Amino acid sequence: MPTVGDVWSHKDFYVDSATGEFLTKYLLVLAVRPDGDIVYRLLTSREYNRTKAPTCHHEGDRPGFYLSIPQPTGLLNKETWLDLREEEDFDAKKFSDFAAASILQQVHMISIEQLCPALRCAAYAQDTTRSQKNHIMAARAALSCP
Repeated sequence: MPTVGDVWSHKDFYVDSATGEFLTKYLLVLAVRPDGDIVYRLLTSREYNRTKAPTCHHEGDRPGFYLSIPQPTGLLNKETWLDLREEEDFDAKKFSDFAAASILQQVHMISIEQLCPALRCAAYAQDTTRSQKNHIMAARAALSCP
């Protein structure tokens, strides 16, 4: 079962339009709802119009939270942002099935020092629904974030 702060790789997240191959994306668990569904956002190493300072950026078409380099000697070894654009919550059963089939694999845990401000930033992002915000803020409280 995923926990808040887990980073999971999803090896079949999207198809490369040039090759037709499935490509991997990484997602950060922001909250686990009482029904088990997962509130998450994708990670990206593509800067586009995202900023490093301030770390939380809600403006423009590419809002994000700058996570620096989450795993310098691991899979997440590039400058990384939490992409704050809209994502539907991940169905708990589907998540479990994907994990059992190794389509989803837990690869990292974001430190509490980075996770707490990332959760606050994500909770107040323009595309975050009221329900998602409530679950994210409950997760922050459970972690005793300042």
